[in-house]
Amino acid sequence: MDINTSPPADLDTLRETIVKRYDSLSSRLQQVADFVGDQPMTVAVENMANIAKQAGVPLSTLSRFSNAFGFDGFSSMQSLFKEQYLTRPRDYKERIRKARENHDIAQDSPQAIFHDFGMANIESMERMQCSVSPSKLERAVALMNDADTIYIQGTRRAYPVAFYLWYALMKSDKNVVLLDDHGGMLTPLTKRMKPNDLLFAITYAPYAAETSDVVEYACENNIPTVCITDNQMAPHCGSMEVCFEVQEGELMGFRSLSSSMYLAQSLAVALISYEMK
Repeated sequence: MDINTSPPADLDTLRETIVKRYDSLSSRLQQVADFVGDQPMTVAVENMANIAKQAGVPLSTLSRFSNAFGFDGFSSMQSLFKEQYLTRPRDYKERIRKARENHDIAQDSPQAIFHDFGMANIESMERMQCSVSPSKLERAVALMNDADTIYIQGTRRAYPVAFYLWYALMKSDKNVVLLDDHGGMLTPLTKRMKPNDLLFAITYAPYAAETSDVVEYACENNIPTVCITDNQMAPHCGSMEVCFEVQEGELMGFRSLSSSMYLAQSLAVALISYEMK
């Protein structure tokens, strides 16, 4: 494994690099990769000894991990986490708590659920604003602009995001195809994709088999892929050109789509603006 590489300039690029190189890491370094992916706030706020203890690795493994990605020490890598996770300007939980105290809001009332979903969505979007790098956004828009045809696929919970992205991109100058299985046409439409096209996939755990099959076809046939998902370690993410990880707000077992919609709308409008230049 080549360790003589320039360190990523931001956390989003670091996470993307970890995903792409994950299979080449030793089992110990994979253990660190899993931990920093699952517990970014812990990495941002804890000292090295506590992080090593919680990750279940020796201190030296944290150093080796940071060096493997071009950093001169663990603190240099940790600074990326601090920059992005210690800058949240508002405490919405405290605001909602005070609102409940002042207005005697019942925990399961429609008003409480309304506030809690709002808080969860706001926090999700704030996390995404911190974690998505400008370079990744620009790369995704450039790929969309360069594609002859943009194919969009998402099913079940992901379908509203896929449908909205298709609808929004219909306002652009691009050829846009929504891949769905109406009339059993998913496979024939999938096989029309070419390397000069682009697949834009939306998928969340437990990852619909239909979407996984389309993404696998794209990877095997050198078709550029952009994805919105909830875990960059999901199947095939390491082979994608751009993978956006979105952690949606959740309440009472219901996961939102607000952040995914926000991201999809931003990319669509950015592409249209790019075309107008």
